[in-house]
Amino acid sequence: MRCAVIGSTGYLGTRLVPRLLDRGDEVTVLVRSPHKLALTTWADAVDVVPGALEDPDAVAELVRGADVVVHLAHALEQSDFPERDRAAARTVAAAATTAHVGRLVYLGGLRPPPGTGTSRHLASRAEVADVFLASPVPTAALEAGIVVGSGSASFEMIRYLAERVPVLPGIPWLAHRTQPIAVDDVLHALVAATVLPPEVDRRLDVGGPDVLTYLDLVQRYARLAGLPQRVAVPVPLPVPPGGPVVAAMAMELLSPLPRRLVEPLIESLRHELVCDPESLADSRRLLGDPPGGPTTYGAAVRAALGRRADGVDPADHDPTPVLGQAGRPAALALPSDPIGSGGATWRWSTTAHGAASPDATWRAVQRIGGDTGWYAPPGVFGALGRADQLLGGVGGYRGRPHGRDLVVGDVIDGWRVESLTDGGGLRSVRLRADLKVPGRLWLTFTVRPDDGGGSALTLEVAFAPSGLAGVAYGAGLRVGAPVAFGPMARGALRAAERSGRQST
Repeated sequence: MRCAVIGSTGYLGTRLVPRLLDRGDEVTVLVRSPHKLALTTWADAVDVVPGALEDPDAVAELVRGADVVVHLAHALEQSDFPERDRAAARTVAAAATTAHVGRLVYLGGLRPPPGTGTSRHLASRAEVADVFLASPVPTAALEAGIVVGSGSASFEMIRYLAERVPVLPGIPWLAHRTQPIAVDDVLHALVAATVLPPEVDRRLDVGGPDVLTYLDLVQRYARLAGLPQRVAVPVPLPVPPGGPVVAAMAMELLSPLPRRLVEPLIESLRHELVCDPESLADSRRLLGDPPGGPTTYGAAVRAALGRRADGVDPADHDPTPVLGQAGRPAALALPSDPIGSGGATWRWSTTAHGAASPDATWRAVQRIGGDTGWYAPPGVFGALGRADQLLGGVGGYRGRPHGRDLVVGDVIDGWRVESLTDGGGLRSVRLRADLKVPGRLWLTFTVRPDDGGGSALTLEVAFAPSGLAGVAYGAGLRVGAPVAFGPMARGALRAAERSGRQST
């Protein structure tokens, strides 16, 4: 089967294309931003049509010879997104009709109950679906609520509310119900929709097994993420007409999500968005259930947090994973996702170059902590340890193993070895802080051969904040990291050079 995918570098598109390729399909994609395509692992496996949806010739070239066109693009971040999305839908529908495409597949949003009004965002999604359904091409217009997975803008809003807002204003919207769906279940539905028989030409609601209020979504996320339960304080006044704008501005301050993206989503919270039972039953009959059955909200959140079904973190929580690799779970963040997806992890790094051999530099890194110290300015790590003890933590000095190389799980003062890499000329150790910090803090030392014959040592600091205290701590790191951690790489290299001279 030949599938043409519009929106291939977006949140769902980057996850859908590999599934189509795994099925053996030939895939053609329309790409406006080649740099996003370069972040994927499947760029060389697809046919690429450069261009934009505004270009009818590019769209016509994309759909030529296609059996199925999957439309996942939208212009939500543009102020005139309804007009842009309407024009794009008409262009795609006309091109698909001319090319005698066998099927259109579109993913839109659930529709509010009749007579309750709608938001610009939901009205636009419904309009696009109706444009496709009015075309001669058989269309499966899937309609879903909040998609649960790292990178989904709606889910990231839930994440940042749960992690950074301890007290929520108890506005009526929080009591509205919705029916979230796991990203894996959405992908299953999209793939299944591409092979529906031609007589299926209709809207199909898709959703998970749980119907929850928006407050439930935040509270359950907090519980699964190990955070205190959030408190909703009643607001005696009605929500003003400009409430979504104010809320979007607040979200922009509390998260990396841009206001122009979240404002239309917040506006949609005014409505209950629950699947129509008959439509949901039909979609399950026509599309089938995903492997293992529909995913509960709790299981979807655990997957987005990178946790096993039993809620336990896997052994390799990596703050800087190799993203986009084949087989990476769809629920985790990818490089093409919006900034801050998967929880905003702040990073700072420095690289020092020296004459010591990579082996000597690696030995210096292996000896860090304990009696050797941290190659940092005097008093920095001692002050950090004393502050941690005052907060009831482990403190800065707990010693370290001697007489052998480090292994995963070793304790080095207030840190613990989380991973070790040795291969391909690159050696690294990642330490995770056992200190009382409002979030998760890592130090990673990476040693590489230097072009000049010596070695290069890169030190990276990574911090994933939790709560407002984590936001403040991260702001302090931005100022303090160059002072506290900057000299460490240079100090370790100097120690390696001294050791090398002594050994000769």
